Amino acid sequence: MMKKNANQQIVMLQYRIKRYQAMGNGAMCQALNGQLQKLLSQQSLL
Repeated sequence: MMKKNANQQIVMLQYRIKRYQAMGNGAMCQALNGQLQKLLSQQSLL
């Protein structure tokens, strides 16, 4: 269950990063990328 939820979060973050890139909001992209990397590193530990 946790893994499915984390995967949904990853997909949502990737979507949001693409949207902010399209709008040209680099600062928000960097913040979301940080969250995404944290989630991905937690996934690899499971």
